[in-house]
Amino acid sequence: MKLPSLQKLLEGFIQVIKRFPLEMLVTLTGTISAMMLIERNYNEDETQLLRIILCCNLGLVLLLSTTVFEEAHNLSQNGRVVVKLVGLLLLVGIYFLLNPIDEEVNGFRFGFLAVAFHLLVSFAPFIRRGSVEGFWEYNKLLFIRILTAGLYSGVLFAGLAIAIASTDALFNLDVDEKVYGHLFVFVAGIFNTAFFLAGVPDNWKELEETQLYPKGLKIFTQFVLIPLATIYLTILLAYEIKLIAEWSLPKGIVSSLVLGYAVYGILSILLVYPIRYDEGNRWISTFSKWFYLLLIPLIVVLALAVWQRVDQYGITESRYILIVLSLWLAGITLYFLTDRQQNIKVIPMSLCVIALLAVIGPQSASSLSERSQVNRLVDYFESRGALVNEKLVPLKNAEATGEGAELVRFLVHRYGGEPFRDILSVNIDSLLAGTDTLARYSKKFQRTDAIRKYLNLNFDYNTNLAEYFSAEAIDEPVDIKGFDYILSFDTYSNNKSVAVITENTLLTIERDSFSVEFDVSPILERVVKLSQSEGMNYPNMRPQNLSVTSEDGNFRIVFNTINFRKENDEFIFHNCEGYLLAKHQ
Repeated sequence: MKLPSLQKLLEGFIQVIKRFPLEMLVTLTGTISAMMLIERNYNEDETQLLRIILCCNLGLVLLLSTTVFEEAHNLSQNGRVVVKLVGLLLLVGIYFLLNPIDEEVNGFRFGFLAVAFHLLVSFAPFIRRGSVEGFWEYNKLLFIRILTAGLYSGVLFAGLAIAIASTDALFNLDVDEKVYGHLFVFVAGIFNTAFFLAGVPDNWKELEETQLYPKGLKIFTQFVLIPLATIYLTILLAYEIKLIAEWSLPKGIVSSLVLGYAVYGILSILLVYPIRYDEGNRWISTFSKWFYLLLIPLIVVLALAVWQRVDQYGITESRYILIVLSLWLAGITLYFLTDRQQNIKVIPMSLCVIALLAVIGPQSASSLSERSQVNRLVDYFESRGALVNEKLVPLKNAEATGEGAELVRFLVHRYGGEPFRDILSVNIDSLLAGTDTLARYSKKFQRTDAIRKYLNLNFDYNTNLAEYFSAEAIDEPVDIKGFDYILSFDTYSNNKSVAVITENTLLTIERDSFSVEFDVSPILERVVKLSQSEGMNYPNMRPQNLSVTSEDGNFRIVFNTINFRKENDEFIFHNCEGYLLAKHQ
């Protein structure tokens, strides 16, 4: 494979900046933010950087949609400014929507927006204009460019990474491993994006002309996608016969099989769409018709599988997706079986609208899911006589309350403390006071723990209650008197120069020149004791109370953060981060 010359790359890069200035600006912002994130320590706040990175990812495809829309519709300068301004304002709104980023619900929102904006790119130039054939040709070129950009970026990154590693090995440069992370971010962010944008079509009239159909696509569809769809269909039809014979409800895994069949089938139809009426391709129309006909009973099976899970455990974002996709498949099937034109633009357009509706509002995935799970929790307490004036009160008997604890855990991890604001008999802000000072990885558990303890819910389904603890050092100087060196360590990164091994209450730090073991049980006992006195499992402590010295007195560790659990009177480490102090050996 011949890589492009440096001159060609530079010329293409300049053209890309001229055509897509805002797209490249958000790409640069996201790349710099990702590099800054790589340099951050674990205990440093990274939420703002994460939000910027996510918004830049969304901003790239959103602004690309506005650019191709403006070009294809030949808008005036004022029109282009208005469209771009709308896109930027929407991006600002998304930045605030994703706050706080540590709540899982925002991961779903980001996913829905990413799907919607990528789909928007696929049809933005053809809103109220252009032919279906031009739409197909445009997306074919985008798809091929994505694959090409990925291939070139992969080769470039691998080549440069090998060159750096080889130089490091030959000249003993002791290259920081973060260099490879920066290299990956630069190649994936700047090079890959610029290379892809350089191939975005700009001759919209040419797309409407008859193009030579790639024979490879037909072969790929006929001998790969359709056989795969047939395999899925065979399994599903056999399973459906089994369900009828046993008169039973379907298992949850059938949802994946039905969606797999739908994806392979619809993709097959889309890939051969331009040649469906050509001589010798009668099989395409036959396959299309039978595909949608056979999809009808499978949609029924999918609906039954989803209904069974929702009836048992309520609505979640994942089940919301299955519900919506079931309805969408039913609508698409009806459309393609009854409409003679069979406009394939309906597929990405309808999915884009559905994804946007799932982001925010009373009909959104998070709103329906939150209401469903809150109602389940209220019903759970009401059935146990612990609902007073529509408010949850602590249970009198904490035995076998794992289901309630799991509902609390789900709501806190997914939506934070807001779902409890109107259903608890105490103020949720007061109950969760102090948790915002913790690292974002600890907040979820500590919030869950505070609400669980107030409501007298066992964490596990059995009677062996596991207690989780998280301590953090307050911001004050660390006493290093008597030691000559200081070395940072943590269990989160992949730093090969310092190995941190934990086993119950033993922590071992290894490096090429030494290996030292610490018994940290005194620290863990201090954390537990302070937690019990303060009534919370996430105390802030002085560094000297989070430190321990090795038996020979040559080493000392000082924790910045430490996370562990106590189960059946045994301590079990989760993770930690801090400093190792050492003397001359």
